Amino acid sequence: MRALLKPLCIGTLLLVGGLSMGSTYAQETPAPERERPDSLTIMTYNVLYATPDSATIRAIRAANPDIVGLQEISEPRLRRVARELGYYFYHNGDHEASGAHDTGLLSRYPISRPTRYGATIYLTVNDPIHVANVHLAAYPYQPYKLRDDELNPEEAVAEARMTRLPQIQPVLESLKKPLEKGAPVFLMGDFNEPSHLDWTSEAAKAGMHLGLQVSWPTSRTIMRQGFRDAYRQVHPDEVERPGATWTTLQNDTSEVHDRIDIIYVAGEGVDVAGAYTIGLRDQRPTDLAVRGYPSDHRSVVATVALGDESEE
Repeated sequence: MRALLKPLCIGTLLLVGGLSMGSTYAQETPAPERERPDSLTIMTYNVLYATPDSATIRAIRAANPDIVGLQEISEPRLRRVARELGYYFYHNGDHEASGAHDTGLLSRYPISRPTRYGATIYLTVNDPIHVANVHLAAYPYQPYKLRDDELNPEEAVAEARMTRLPQIQPVLESLKKPLEKGAPVFLMGDFNEPSHLDWTSEAAKAGMHLGLQVSWPTSRTIMRQGFRDAYRQVHPDEVERPGATWTTLQNDTSEVHDRIDIIYVAGEGVDVAGAYTIGLRDQRPTDLAVRGYPSDHRSVVATVALGDESEE
């Protein structure tokens, strides 16, 4: 059973500066005792620059998440959304894996330890979870080059490797210690690259993804570190449930639809109990429709069961 929390209770908080230009409502340490939740709802959401905050807030409320990784969001906008929803927040966009310096976190739990790529959040005094949120390079976008016959699959993999591996590798390095300890770790964001779990031979035979099988390197690199793809854990059939998040636009026949917004999970006892997408229209690949959904990306929500408490 999840304990009742009172986010943004200023009497128990310290407003501190984050790394570089980031800022956060962070709890003074040590964290007070609270009941440990048996599950968490995690959301990744590219909100799209200059869209209405009211619509963004409506989409987040529909998911009722405990932790949200946001992309394409400024610090002032993140602050406004956090205050409206009653979440703690941290804007941490100044790093390699956020080329536009536009990533931020919302959390129902106090953000006790901001990090370069996200935060360590203590569910209880001795029970940390580790969260990283990324917005990898959008260009060059290899699926479009494949569509336009500018690259073959091998060339696309090579170019993707040069584009995004230098961005994701330091993030993975920063998570190495908690991964080794088996602590709950969540890596989410807009990866701007499809998954190798989607561009498979089965999908190609079904006429999906330009009829090509492509072994995309970023997803393979992440999963080699022990991460699991939350959506694919729940929906393993990439043909039946493609789960495309880019783009929400449906009428452009030249568009390449892909699942580039992903939640990865790791940790002893961490189990994915559910995963779905949120968008504008109540039809697949949108699982939950929200009136006036503003973004050109569908958001992804995962519910994860937690294992036993672990000492950091």
